[in-house]
Amino acid sequence: TLETFSMIAEQNESSLGAYVISQCTSASDILSVLLLQLDAGVKKPLRVVPLFETLDDLNGAVDTMEQLYNIPSYVGSLEGRKQEIMIGYSDSAKDAGRLAASWAQYETQVKLSELAKKYSIDVTYFHGKGGTVGRGGNPATFDAILSHAPGTINGQFRVTEQGEMINQNFGYSDRAERTLGKPSLQTSSASTEYNSCPILIFHSRLDYVVSVCRYLHSRCTS
Repeated sequence: TLETFSMIAEQNESSLGAYVISQCTSASDILSVLLLQLDAGVKKPLRVVPLFETLDDLNGAVDTMEQLYNIPSYVGSLEGRKQEIMIGYSDSAKDAGRLAASWAQYETQVKLSELAKKYSIDVTYFHGKGGTVGRGGNPATFDAILSHAPGTINGQFRVTEQGEMINQNFGYSDRAERTLGKPSLQTSSASTEYNSCPILIFHSRLDYVVSVCRYLHSRCTS
């Protein structure tokens, strides 16, 4: 780990972007990376992105981020008070099944957005999904983006490009052009009133259905 940060310190400032912490479970996971960068002499520290991917991680994400937002030195380290948060899809689906995982991802983003607003933090979500359905992929890409929780995109979001999809999405120039053109339309559409109606009316019903699905999933995988 120390060698990794020493290597980062030797790189050109523009060569690296974010340091993603897989399976982030606590505020100390993020603070440790910030400290290690300072200790290694990284002149322009990479932005630290917590990745909440298991069901437990998603459920604990709000508490983790609130602890960080209550640390003045941490908030001071955020350039422009911008916080990036990565949401994982495949691990949570393995934990609880696709429906329960999708609902947990949705609720977590709503709560994280409300928390960020409370502390005047500009949050951007980095979605670790794509490719197969089990990894969060969806052939109806436009509808998939619009289905994100209201108030969680606001003109900006990031998404991974899975390795097995690179040739399919970028193998030909016309296909690459369509692939690169989709995010602009999706982002602008998802940021409008079209996506501003929450599904609170179904909240209690979904909670019940999800609890049943989680039980059945645990029985099938045990």
